Amino acid sequence: MRTTTLQVVCAMALVLAAGPWALAERATQVKARTASPGQTAAPAKTARTGPRCDVLFQVHVPAFAEEIIAKIQEGIDKELSGKKFGESSKDFAIRKVLVRTLGKGIVQAVRQTDNVSIGWKLDRKAKRTYVDLMATALPGTPLAARFAQAKTLKTSFAGFKMPGAALSANWVGQATAEEAAAWAKIVQMVRDRMLPLAETPGLTPEASKTRKELLSKLFEVVAVTVATGRSDGAMSLVIHPDRVTLVAGGYVADGARLESVVKPVAKYLSERHEVLADLKLDAARFQGVNLHTLAIPAPTNTDRARFVRMFGKSLDIVLGFGPQAAYLAVGKDAMASLKKAIRRSAKPRVPANPFEITLALKPVADFITAVGKPHERIPAGFVSSALSKAPGKDRLRLIVRPVERGVIVRFVAEQGVLELIGALSPKARRFLLRE
Repeated sequence: MRTTTLQVVCAMALVLAAGPWALAERATQVKARTASPGQTAAPAKTARTGPRCDVLFQVHVPAFAEEIIAKIQEGIDKELSGKKFGESSKDFAIRKVLVRTLGKGIVQAVRQTDNVSIGWKLDRKAKRTYVDLMATALPGTPLAARFAQAKTLKTSFAGFKMPGAALSANWVGQATAEEAAAWAKIVQMVRDRMLPLAETPGLTPEASKTRKELLSKLFEVVAVTVATGRSDGAMSLVIHPDRVTLVAGGYVADGARLESVVKPVAKYLSERHEVLADLKLDAARFQGVNLHTLAIPAPTNTDRARFVRMFGKSLDIVLGFGPQAAYLAVGKDAMASLKKAIRRSAKPRVPANPFEITLALKPVADFITAVGKPHERIPAGFVSSALSKAPGKDRLRLIVRPVERGVIVRFVAEQGVLELIGALSPKARRFLLRE
């Protein structure tokens, strides 16, 4: 769904930006109103697929789709009118394919879109606010089918969303064969552009050959992965004053081939850089995943105490490669955290949302209050105190959620964020929280 979402979001932005001139030209086809919380946000003849909003601006796209497409084509033609200053012929060729691929996808999204709306809701009862961008597809179109498919896509990395993470993200999607082939072509063009750059002056012929072979293998993995059209992955960053841990996992079409590139590069670097000397290839194997470890020792300067508090006596890094996956863990308990995430991801399942990014502000504020520099601790303490008024509701979230024949892109600010805004401005507090 990720490629479709990108195309639709771009189409949303173009439609909403086109609103003023579209209203002037097709006023009878555009609906712009302010709705009370008790009113529906969708047209009368369309089943309600989105939430009720306090403010809604909605556009019926087919009424002026051709005007928007003409504007898109005008922008594409302008972008491809010639090489930019300092741009080589090969770079220009890559840019042309990239722009045309993106442009084609956006045009298709505009042609198949029914309604686009932007709405805002201030939910004083739940003490949160959100902004919704919503698009619905015309019935029976490939875009409508893609939105329906998004509800059933499964992820193989659900366990990488860790409870209590300060930052987490997940994504899953499936591009069409046509889209996948187009992006694979772009990867191949970039590969052909990059390979000659591997022949750095001063390298021996053997070293140059090895570098080109490894770079070629890397691009092959990327190209094969892109050609499948599949995207899937998740990550979490846990931040506490006494612990920082990152875990991440993502889909690759050929994990073993990617590993065959990473291992010789890692070995080469470890032999030439003392800080990377504690590299252990094939350190462990867990549920079909090869695990490699690296321990970077704590510095000996004045930052050592803070480093040891966060990471321990060394910064532990774990790289893992499965048949169709690549994994990374960094920080305290990196190995244990990665194994736990892999174990919890053993059974693929449909995620709550195909795409989501969540940032919890209080763990970040607490972390800076504890280990930040002196001038950072006072404002961080103020932020932490304000967020404490809404325990567990301190998040900013960006969510992509499929609905009937459509998708909602929602940005949410929870109660703690409103409390923070209110602490900075009494007027804002009275408006947001009615206090």
